[in-house]
This record gives sequence, C-alpha cells and structure tokens, in this order.
Amino acid sequence: MNRRNFLASVAVGGLSVAGLSGDRDSGPGDETPSLNLGDQGLKPGTLDETGGGRQDFRSPASKAVQKLGGRSLPELRAYFRKEVDNEVIAYWDKYGVDREYGGFLKADKKTGAYPTTDKDLYSQGRILWIYSYLYNHFGRNQAHLDAARQGKEALVKHALLPDGHWGTLYARDWKMKQGFFDIYADIYMVLGLAEYFKASGDENAGDLAVRTSYLVTETILAPHYQGQGHGPAYEPGIKRLGTWVHFLFPLTYLLQYTKDESLEAVARMCVRNMLQYHWVRGEGFAYECLDNQYKPYSSDYLSRFDNNLGYRLEFISGWHNIQAAFKVMLEALRLGSREMFRDGLEFGFQICRTHWKDSEPCGFYDFMKVDDLRQGRGVESKADSAIYDFLVFALLAVEHTMSAESVAWFEKIFACSLSRPIYNGSLTLHEPRGVMFGLQIVERMIERAGRVSGFLS
Repeated sequence: MNRRNFLASVAVGGLSVAGLSGDRDSGPGDETPSLNLGDQGLKPGTLDETGGGRQDFRSPASKAVQKLGGRSLPELRAYFRKEVDNEVIAYWDKYGVDREYGGFLKADKKTGAYPTTDKDLYSQGRILWIYSYLYNHFGRNQAHLDAARQGKEALVKHALLPDGHWGTLYARDWKMKQGFFDIYADIYMVLGLAEYFKASGDENAGDLAVRTSYLVTETILAPHYQGQGHGPAYEPGIKRLGTWVHFLFPLTYLLQYTKDESLEAVARMCVRNMLQYHWVRGEGFAYECLDNQYKPYSSDYLSRFDNNLGYRLEFISGWHNIQAAFKVMLEALRLGSREMFRDGLEFGFQICRTHWKDSEPCGFYDFMKVDDLRQGRGVESKADSAIYDFLVFALLAVEHTMSAESVAWFEKIFACSLSRPIYNGSLTLHEPRGVMFGLQIVERMIERAGRVSGFLS
C-alpha cells in the first residue's frame, strides 16, 4: 500500500493491500520460508580466526563448536527444548486463553493466580505472536492456532478503534479503560497480526498489520510525538531508541510475509536511526533519547527541568541497547546484508563490554547519564527478563562467527541466566522469545555439525 492510498483509506473494513491480497510471492500455507534467524542456506566458512580473543568478522572461524555453557550441543538443545515445553507451552496452554470473554490473560507463574484480568494491548499483541509462533515453528498444534484465532477475533471486535489505532487498556469484559495512547500497543499488534497471518492465511490480519504499521510511522514521526507508552510524556519530537527497537522487530517479520516498498523504507529508517544517531561507536553505548534534531539532550537545566525526573533524557539503557543490536542482526539476515550484520555484531559486543556485570547478582548496568558511564557509575538493572535478550545476541554471534569472544560472552550470559530466579513479569515476550529462539539456533548449529553458518563468508 502506498502512502497516498493509505491516507485515503480510513475505513477499517474492505482493505485490499498490495502484497497481501493476491500479490505476494506465496501465501501462508505455501512453502514460504519464515525468518530462520540467519539460516541463509550458505555453506560453512573455513577462514581462520585473527586471534587475540576478538574476531575479524570478515573471516568466520574455522573450528566447529561442540560444547557451549559446559554442555554438548545436544545437551544444550535438550535444555532449551525443556524450557520451551515446560516454561512456555505448558504455561500458556494452561493460563493464557480467556475462554469466557476472548483474548488473553496473564497469570503469576508461581501461583497461577491472575494479579489483574485487565487486558493491555501491549501484551495482547505479544501473546497473539506467541501462540502464532508456536504454531508456525513448534509442532503446528491446532490448539495454538485456535488460541491465536480467538484472540485475533476478540481484539479486532473490541479493541480496534475507528481511526485504525488500537485501544490501550480494557477490562476483562472489554470495557474500555483507556483509548489510544500507548504506541507500543499498536507496534505489538503488528507483530501478533503478522505472525498470525503467516499461521492462518487470514488476509484481514495481514492487511491490519500493514495498516497499523503506517499509523505507527505517522505517529512516531509527528512533530508533536512525546514518546507515549514508555514512561511519562517527553518533549514533543522526542526520538527514542526504544521506539526504533520495538518497531523494527515486527517489521522484520511482517516483511517476510508480504511485499511493501514503503515499509521496507521504514525498516531501513529504524536501523539507520539506531546506528547513525543513537549509537556512539567510539564509546560503546547508545543514547536512549535524542531531541527533535536527532541530537543528545544537554546536561543542564534546559533538559533537567524537574529534579523528580532525574536524568531520564540522558538515560542509557543496556536492555534497549542489546535488543537494538540483535534486532539489527535479524534484519540484516532477512536482507542478506553482511555489512549491516557486522555493525549489529560490533554494537552488541560493545554493549556487553560496557554494560555487563559479573559481580553478584550477575546481570547488567544501566547508566543515568553519559558522565556516569564514563566514570563507571552504573545502576544495577533489576530486569531479569533482559538476560534472555543478551542470550539471543550471544547465540546469534556464536552461530555466525564462532569467535572466541562470542563463545566467551555466551558462557557468561548463560551461566547468569541459570543463576537468576524465575521472572514473573514480561512473560509475554522476552522469556518465550529467548528460549524459542535459543532452541532454533542450537538446532541449526547441530545441523551444521557445530560449524559456522557461512553468512559472513
């Protein structure tokens, strides 16, 4: 759908989007390959490492990896398989579907109780993705497709607003508590609808995913955009790393399943903004917030106008940084861009070196401002689920480089993940994505007998 046609089509019903309604290479149900986190069908490389603990990524490692995290690759596969079965599939099969009102619910993992039965669209779109992804990649269980279908139908019936945005918060019975506010609700509906389109062939889901993507683009680039959804209101025109991080991931998947030239350009913009503006290559970090000119905020009263808000405009997020790195890598794999992939690798390794902490409890630091980072004054992050995102980055790095540094980082991060208690928040994305992607990556490594993918050859 081009921009002119999108703006002319306000009604929800009757959308017919080029690339989704008869103009795609092959539809769901055909043998369309989904993003396989880097399996490009290339032969393993045979070039040598450069030594020194870090690798020249123009030259993939020659040695095959047989053990990671103190386990053989089959043992590591069994670990991730158990996590997928016991911590993802069993949990969502038991607790996830609201069989009375439709849509999805989130239970406490330890007790099985529901702390709230409210339905935030930020989570609903993610859970739609989980059920659809399970169906597409883990057994094609009809119950998972049925769960996704009832969720999609309930969400379209109750939460799709006349202007095409999605409401932010609803009671269990779908009484609206907050209309459109959270842009990340729209973003994760794109993710869920795209994967459901792949699972079901439902053209309406694909059309809505594309349509919502255009609305997200309009919103985040508007001069009056204030970053709504993640924290309090910011200055108009705020540019947040988290916005590009969250939006790129759904676009990477949606653009596997349909052609849309304009959305390809939006995905490219997300990558460019992260790497060209937010990432400070020479110092190993990325700014979370930039002003409306894509420049860092000042460190004086002009930015810190409220002491109660601390340094939030200068904040440096280890969590968003590592997600930015591996999502750039996934987009590079989709496009077949080795140069982009190498940038994502270097970005991720820099973030590991800058943010990771080995002292107890292991994990990573955030920094309230740049001066704190430069002086080593980090703030210990409490986000246990972020460990899964560090793990995905490390596994992708191992799979496609087999470098000494990538293996060393996996060892650290995997050991940390085993030592942290079960996390009971953010179950709707980071934990399931981490273990599902982990299993897929290790399975591909076993298929290659532990050899490097060859993508960077």
